[in-house]
Amino acid sequence: MAKNRIIYALFLVICVAFSIAYRSNFSAILMITVLAYLPLAAVFTAVSLFFAKVDFSNDVYIEQKEQKFNIEIKIQNRFVFPLIPIEMLCFIPDANKGLFCERRIFTTLQPFGQTTLAVNCRHKYRGRYKAEIRKIYVVDPLRIIRFSKSGNRNTQMIFFPRRFMLEDINTHSSGNTTVSKTISKNSEKEDFSHVRDYRDGDLMQYVHWKLTAKSDEIMIKEYESINERKARVICDFKSCQDKKDVLLFTDTIIETSLAITRAFVNEDILTRVDYGDTDINGSLTVRNPTDFEFLYETMAEISPSPESLGINALSEDLRAGEQSIIIMITADLSENTVRAANLAAVCGAVVVAYVNLEKLQLERSYREDSFYLMNILDAGKSALKKSAEALADRS
Repeated sequence: MAKNRIIYALFLVICVAFSIAYRSNFSAILMITVLAYLPLAAVFTAVSLFFAKVDFSNDVYIEQKEQKFNIEIKIQNRFVFPLIPIEMLCFIPDANKGLFCERRIFTTLQPFGQTTLAVNCRHKYRGRYKAEIRKIYVVDPLRIIRFSKSGNRNTQMIFFPRRFMLEDINTHSSGNTTVSKTISKNSEKEDFSHVRDYRDGDLMQYVHWKLTAKSDEIMIKEYESINERKARVICDFKSCQDKKDVLLFTDTIIETSLAITRAFVNEDILTRVDYGDTDINGSLTVRNPTDFEFLYETMAEISPSPESLGINALSEDLRAGEQSIIIMITADLSENTVRAANLAAVCGAVVVAYVNLEKLQLERSYREDSFYLMNILDAGKSALKKSAEALADRS
């Protein structure tokens, strides 16, 4: 635009010099036309900006992190002249960087026209964010004058964690008690004691089909388990606070906890997920797929505070006999973490899922400890399915 203004100024000087050197009707008309362009263009641009309307198509976008998607922006020209061009300064996720940044979007629009632009986006972290249209600019056809107004439009964006499947948690403790055996369906059930109405999340294998056929309502067999299996998943968000990329470490802890919890739910294990001091209640109990979906949605927007409780505080209320397996997910493999894991081993089989995204070398072997160490070296799906090669011979 600055270049166009310089060219216009030079042309204006040339016209003035031409009108002085050659006093004629043509030179006068030429100079008047050039001089009159500025006020006319200013009026044209101001009116065009007034009649231009820009907004997001949706009030809320719900997407999964790291997945590309389109943000739709609606543009409407309610003026008799075209918008050539209209510029929007937006604060939206960049598809390449995966982060929110200011992006300038240009388009043209015919008189009384409207269109919808699809802008490709991607975000690398989960959570709730706000996208904005901050400024709207309209320029004249020669790109000399530009007027702007506040966009004052925004939309909410919620990015969910990635969904990982753990078909088998293939880890074990030093006592040679495998975690996979612990979570297998080995608890025996007595004959059902009564029936009840169907609730969302109930497994179809427990349907009392004869009674259902008679009553025309789904009835569920209620069993009394001899040994009710329970699990505890502890998310140590406090260990992420001193990391360079806090959000990545936090997301990895969340995605690991969801993958493990889903495996427990599939094995019909009652699981309590602890995540300490956050903007939402500090724990949730997951009994069935419906509870898991609620946990998944909660984890999408959870915001751990810098004062989040650590491993020691979260695990201090463990009681022997109440848990058959305990998963501690942390980004800190300090002696305090090791001590807490060894103490928790009296309550059940313990797995320490060490989020080691910096790929730090382990200071020592953990073969003699009472827990199994799961060394997560990456934030990808494959890293959540296996432990580090350095610990593979422990099995």
